Amino acid sequence: MESGFLSGDQNMILDFTQAETMSLALRNKQDFTGHFRIYGWDKPTLSLGKNQVISREIEVNCASLDIPIVRRPTGGRAVLHANELTYCIVMPCDSMDIARNAYREIHSFFLRALNAIGLQNLDFAKSNADFHEHYNLQISSACFSSSARYELTCNGKKLMGSAQRVFDGVLLQHGSLPLDQSYLDIVKLLTNDQKEQSNMKQNIVSHSTCLSECFGYSCEFSEIAQAIRDTWKVMEGNLPL
Repeated sequence: MESGFLSGDQNMILDFTQAETMSLALRNKQDFTGHFRIYGWDKPTLSLGKNQVISREIEVNCASLDIPIVRRPTGGRAVLHANELTYCIVMPCDSMDIARNAYREIHSFFLRALNAIGLQNLDFAKSNADFHEHYNLQISSACFSSSARYELTCNGKKLMGSAQRVFDGVLLQHGSLPLDQSYLDIVKLLTNDQKEQSNMKQNIVSHSTCLSECFGYSCEFSEIAQAIRDTWKVMEGNLPL
């Protein structure tokens, strides 16, 4: 379940390989098991959604700050993976109804895990943002600038960002759980315009939060990982893997 702190390339290769392995097993009618992995990053890394366009400005900014760029096999928008816990789930999926149900159940699992260590005021986003309109805005480059239905929220703000991809009968889902506010530094990578940075950061802060802000104290990766492992032992048979 837990694989420690790896590079961005290693993390993405591991996750996509698991999805390809399951797809091959399904085609060959072989036995397979679902995959659930939690992990961190060996250094701050910018990940982009599968189809997200990257600008030359972003490439230059990341290079100047020694921040690697990786492309996720899932969708969604840019995420700065710094001090956070990331998850990947791979499971059979032959319809979008299954994918939508999995999205809800996976976030329910994380809500229960965080409740178990005393986090209050957790809920689910009740509706989607107007993504067609939102994606036309500069601020939409960052994942935490808006919430999708059933994403996990704390005090009404997005706490966990997740993205899915369904292909060859397999669902691959990623999620990012920020431990502190270092995820906000993404604005320094997306634009060099100081006013745009300020407006973007203000928007992200108004729509999202992190565990240290919700708890009121600093959170350790090991503490959150242990809560997830403990909850997994209890709920494993009730998850759609």
